[in-house]
Amino acid sequence: MNSYYQSLMSEIKNLMSESKWSQAYDLICQENSMPYVPQDVLEQLEECQSECKSHLDVKVRKVDDDKIMEWIHGTPAQQEKAVSELVNMNLRNYVQEVQAVFDSNILDEFKGELIEALMEQKIDTPYKILKNGLEITFIPSSILTTQEDKTLIETKQIFSELLSNDNPAFYQFCNRLLEQEVLEMRPFDFSDLSAISLAKSIIHLVMEAFGQSEEFLTFIKLKGLEEVEELPLLIERRGENDAK
Repeated sequence: MNSYYQSLMSEIKNLMSESKWSQAYDLICQENSMPYVPQDVLEQLEECQSECKSHLDVKVRKVDDDKIMEWIHGTPAQQEKAVSELVNMNLRNYVQEVQAVFDSNILDEFKGELIEALMEQKIDTPYKILKNGLEITFIPSSILTTQEDKTLIETKQIFSELLSNDNPAFYQFCNRLLEQEVLEMRPFDFSDLSAISLAKSIIHLVMEAFGQSEEFLTFIKLKGLEEVEELPLLIERRGENDAK
């Protein structure tokens, strides 16, 4: 471990030893947002993050269990609030509430956020969710994270190679849409998908959103992507799901 990460981990652990859980948690989140974190450091950060969350749950608990369950079955705004509360709690203590979220009509994006929180806390409790008309049982701790999923890693590299120099705004937007696609896809990972096809599909969606359909055709020809097959994106179907 190089001197930067040694200093970082020392600072985080000092904050934790002083019970400054919120400051330590914020520092961990800042580092986790970096494009690359060594695996050994990432594992230590995840352990510290889980510990911080368990203490923050005790300190900043805002609502009781009954209220959360009420919100899960309430309006869309209340459902979003229920998930936003749960992701900041020690989810080992909220098995019933978590399953209620997956049984509800809450949007897949918010269910995905909850699954990410379960993964982050390394929860090994099996949960059931209805996905594409099928009931699936999954264990959050066994799902590939974005740092482990080779397809997602490669897709981000493709964005960087194709867009980061010539069009940084598109590059950032593509990465944000990829994050949203991950949430829509959970509890599945991307290991069976083609990174170049996923990248092309998201770039196409972004350029269309900016009214650059003709420019997209020029772009894929210039980059040699004409023969690459695109994938159907879940984020493109969100409007259809909302309308039902």
